[in-house]
Amino acid sequence: MNTTPGPRRASKHQIADIGRRRLLMALGAAAVVTAFRANIAADYQLTEDKSFKVVTPPNPGNDAAAARHPGSAWYLLGGFRVSNRTAARKLAALQGAMNERAPASYIGYSNEGIDVAQLFIAIRADAYARKITTAYLYGDSFGGMVAAVLAPLLEQNGIHVRMMVLASAPSNVAQVKDPGKEYIALAGVVVPYMGVVGRLAAGVWSGLANPNGEDMYQAARSGVAQQLDPTHSSLILATTQATFLQAFPAQFDGGVSPATEVGLLYDPEDFIVDAAAAIRGWRVLLPANTAFQYDVPHTGHASPEFNSETYSTALRVLQDALAPLPGIPQPRRRYF
Repeated sequence: MNTTPGPRRASKHQIADIGRRRLLMALGAAAVVTAFRANIAADYQLTEDKSFKVVTPPNPGNDAAAARHPGSAWYLLGGFRVSNRTAARKLAALQGAMNERAPASYIGYSNEGIDVAQLFIAIRADAYARKITTAYLYGDSFGGMVAAVLAPLLEQNGIHVRMMVLASAPSNVAQVKDPGKEYIALAGVVVPYMGVVGRLAAGVWSGLANPNGEDMYQAARSGVAQQLDPTHSSLILATTQATFLQAFPAQFDGGVSPATEVGLLYDPEDFIVDAAAAIRGWRVLLPANTAFQYDVPHTGHASPEFNSETYSTALRVLQDALAPLPGIPQPRRRYF
């Protein structure tokens, strides 16, 4: 009996060998192309984030504000370790109020760290392109210190800073409470690369140190997300920001124009910054400036993205008190 197997018949549902090879080759080629494109996109984003840039979201609110208030612009400077994405969320929460005086922009810090000269160049270039002659600065936490250093530079170059809002902004690192201060001290000496485990640990720690209105679980997840965000090299940024924060009084040599109004926006129970001490500190640093203080209680620290209505109301009050629109006179009040 002949037991030699005969030729195997292909099922009508079976892919022929040549068809299978072609399919696998096509899938492999598609995977290579996809990976290549993803790598190009990631490289592009990282390259973009190595530049200091001003972002003005293109939307009807900003378009209308630019038409109503030509030559004016709001610039939001983010806080310690704040990524571009988070800065955009903060701006979105405040834009409605900002647009009552000017179109609203935020300034993304570079993945290479903070460089005040480069921030100034970015604003100056944006002002030249949009013909901006009057600026409003919103300094969110750490960004308040940056705003105070930038304001005199802008004034010296023909851009009048009409109003500067110091929102939850310390005037000295001594006003930063634990655990935030411990993280700042760590960031001041940490090497830029810690590996994945180190980045995860740093993310959890920094998220819990600055929850911005989130519960502990959400705050930890936010911190981890920022550490693993390829568009935000947070360890390098944190290192340079911590160095700037720790040296801020020496970095600030005065020179803010007495014509620049100062808005003070704080939660009296802020768990990251000692609000009362910060206000006293700004009083010493800005003795010639008219200021108006507005409290945002029970909001935590620098959290417009989580408390949009409260912060928008506060910003409108500050604008009406310090930068009233023509035809709407407001008494000038000196608070320090």
